[in-house]
Amino acid sequence: MIQRAIVLLAVVPWFSTLPASEPPEAQALLERAIAYHGGREALADWPDLEGKGSLEQTGRMAGRSVELLIRQRGDGAYRRETTFDFRGTKTTSTEIFDHAICKRRFRSGWDDLPLDEPREEAAHRIPFLLEAAKRTPTLAGQGTEGDAAVWYVEVPDGRGKARLGLAQDDGRLVSIEYPGTKAEGMGTKEDVTKRVVFRDLREVGRIRLPFDQEFFADGAPDGRVRLEQVAVLVTFDAAWLEIPDQADRFVPSEELAN
Repeated sequence: MIQRAIVLLAVVPWFSTLPASEPPEAQALLERAIAYHGGREALADWPDLEGKGSLEQTGRMAGRSVELLIRQRGDGAYRRETTFDFRGTKTTSTEIFDHAICKRRFRSGWDDLPLDEPREEAAHRIPFLLEAAKRTPTLAGQGTEGDAAVWYVEVPDGRGKARLGLAQDDGRLVSIEYPGTKAEGMGTKEDVTKRVVFRDLREVGRIRLPFDQEFFADGAPDGRVRLEQVAVLVTFDAAWLEIPDQADRFVPSEELAN
């Protein structure tokens, strides 16, 4: 489930002068979205980020919002720490993902997590606009996402198609829907339609990114991240994605108690 000052040029797409009866071309819509979010160079060089805010989960944690600290490398790898009350004690759960492994630590041990979902999420962030522009995009109509009128653009994606909702007013990326997977327990998984809705776009360094992301699986809520602070990391510490050798470090008694 999660980072250099910015000067953006005002973009007036060529299709803005077309008669209303003539729909815009999908490629032009994507170029407009790319420009809105910082331009090709900035998206291709997506920075390492640190964000602080809250995470709303589903399942056993449904209805509860927990504190979130996420450090995300430019390629989507991350270290995510969530802090919450557990049996009267403030506890932190840590999840790391580097594309090759995904593990979560709660209390004393590290558990392996399925790789499909974090890999899919890493691939379908704002920089996906660059990839979509290479995949023979097609216009798939228009609609409404929340209070935003959008154009829909579809591109081939894995087992089907990804559909991007692009705001008609300023071109921002409002949503991405794509064929994904969801872990079902006991090593099983199912194919689902994943959808991410992006809200509260703000400038951070050279890019515009969402401070509010809501996730869905087959139409059902699948978590929400609301960030209060986001900063560009000058250095991404490789140790954030490493599992400490328990034999070589002192473990505080309060950590053992958790």
